[in-house]
Amino acid sequence: CGEVAALRAMGFSQEQARRLLALQPQLGPEHREAAAAQLLLLGLSTEAALALLERSPALLRLPTERLRERAEELRRLGLDGGRLLRAVSRCPQL
Repeated sequence: CGEVAALRAMGFSQEQARRLLALQPQLGPEHREAAAAQLLLLGLSTEAALALLERSPALLRLPTERLRERAEELRRLGLDGGRLLRAVSRCPQL
């Protein structure tokens, strides 16, 4: 399917793509792809991005523009990669 191919092109494994597709199945593919892309742009690994989306599936329901704005704000604050993972593990709603 096209959505699996898009997720695989982002670096997700077949199993990770399957798990990601199982999250909020009623949403269109653009929501999952946009959320995954923003998390990857923050420096998270595919596994960390997937784990975050599994813990906070509400991220998938955010409008794409709002998600992009939040990601830009986190980058502006210097939260990316490992720092972001530590912050999110302490405060998942971040």
